[in-house]
Amino acid sequence: MRRVVVTGLGMVSPLACGVEETWQRLLAGKSGAGTITRFDPSPFATTYACEIPFGDGSDGTFNPDDWIAPKERRKVDDFILYGLAAAEQAVKDAGWMPEDEESRRRTGVMIGSGIGGLNSIADTAVLLKERGPRRVSPFFIPGALINLVSGQVSIRFGFKGPNHAV
Repeated sequence: MRRVVVTGLGMVSPLACGVEETWQRLLAGKSGAGTITRFDPSPFATTYACEIPFGDGSDGTFNPDDWIAPKERRKVDDFILYGLAAAEQAVKDAGWMPEDEESRRRTGVMIGSGIGGLNSIADTAVLLKERGPRRVSPFFIPGALINLVSGQVSIRFGFKGPNHAV
């Protein structure tokens, strides 16, 4: 059996983007719940959820432009953005950036996500029904599958070790 060492932390949560900001809000008893803003919740029994707070990156908000180019953003679901941001924070926190091939082969990625690209799946289902299969983006599958978040992290940092999503 081999040892695994977690040396850096990164976090994107409904409380904040960043480990320290999230931790301080947890200690202060803050909640990440609020009124749903990403869609009209009126047909549903509840109008509250824990959404990632989008913004300009200040006050703990998540600014996608801080983590990925706008052109690339259109190709992936938000959960991949969150994974890339958290991974970049963790790599920076760890101070680990393997420079030789052997170290890159020994550096793996394992990321957990509850369901993957649900937003993309839902939007594409509606698009498919309303406009037909020719309107579905060729980036739909690579932008929504759960294992693509760990794949994107590996590609970004050049990690070539084990790569898993759970």
